Amino acid sequence: MNMQFSPTVVDEYVNATEGYYTLMRILHLGPHTVRVRVHREVELEPCFAAAEVLSADMAWTLLVTHHPECWFDRTATPFKHINVKSELEQLADGLMQRVQDILVKAIAIPEHVLDVVGAMLAMAYGSTGEHVITPDDVKWAKANGGPFRAIDRRDGSVLLTKAHRCDCPLLASEGDDPCDGKCQAAAQAAGGDPSRN
Repeated sequence: MNMQFSPTVVDEYVNATEGYYTLMRILHLGPHTVRVRVHREVELEPCFAAAEVLSADMAWTLLVTHHPECWFDRTATPFKHINVKSELEQLADGLMQRVQDILVKAIAIPEHVLDVVGAMLAMAYGSTGEHVITPDDVKWAKANGGPFRAIDRRDGSVLLTKAHRCDCPLLASEGDDPCDGKCQAAAQAAGGDPSRN
C-alpha cells in the first residue's frame, strides 16, 4: 500500500551576483529530505540543475538532473539584481515533480504500522471489522485535535494519538517525556471533545 505525500519546503536560499545566480531548496517528502539546486552562470559549462536525497548516513545522493543545454537559453544572463525565483523556480519545481514521481511510488506503509492499524480496527469494530473513512472524515480529523502521530515505544507497543499539540513534550521526545497536561486543557478551552481528539 502506497501513501501520497506532498513536498514541504523547510529552507530556501537564493543568491545573485554579476557572474551567477542560484536557487536552493530543502524539502521534506514523506520520510525523505530532498535538496533541489539550480545554478546559472554566464557560460553553459558550470551550470547545473539537480535534486538529491539525504541518505541515512547524512550524505546527499543524486537522484535526478536537468542538463543545462535544455534550459540555459531560456534563462537570463546573470546580473546582481535579477529575480532569481522567476528565472529558476519552474526548473526547481520540475525537478521536484520528478523526485516525487520516483519516491512516492517507493514510500510504502511499514508492515508493523499496518499491523497496528489492523489491531485498532479490530478493537473498534471487532475481529472482522470493516470501516470506510470518507474524505469528510479526513477533513474533520485534520481540522480537529492535534497532529496524528504513531510513536513506537520501548516495550513494543505503539501509541497512536491526536490528543497532543505539536510542541507537546510527549511528541517532541517521541514518547520518552510525559505530556505536560496543557494539551487537554487547551482542547477543553477551545470547546473540543478530548475523548474524540
